[in-house]
Amino acid sequence: MTPFDTALRVQRREVDSLRISISVAVERLSHLERSHRENIDIARRERASTNEIWVPTDAWAARMRAERTRLLRDARDAEARLAQLRSQATELYGTMRAIEQAADTYRAESERTAATAEQTGLDDVVAARLVRNRLRPGDVR
Repeated sequence: MTPFDTALRVQRREVDSLRISISVAVERLSHLERSHRENIDIARRERASTNEIWVPTDAWAARMRAERTRLLRDARDAEARLAQLRSQATELYGTMRAIEQAADTYRAESERTAATAEQTGLDDVVAARLVRNRLRPGDVR
């Protein structure tokens, strides 16, 4: 466990939440583009069918144009929102990576400190044993 784990969990949740928001924005944009294509297809079919018989279509055509204009405007807004979300995701991901690296550095430093302490302890034991063996009573030098 590192002091960075909590921040990392929070950052991962934010990235996951943003990932969902991006998916929703992509789906909305796809829906708007499909609706725009459908609107164009309907208008094309209606124009073809009105050539066969006379039907007053000025109001209908104006409504279809207004709908296409609205769909294009909404699609532009959705694209702008998607670009904003992607930019935000890039920033969040960069922050998350920085926190992960800090946590990795902390873990490595903790492991290095523990290994150094263990080695120091072993060195002390060996040195004490060596001193004990050299200073045994009855040894004449």
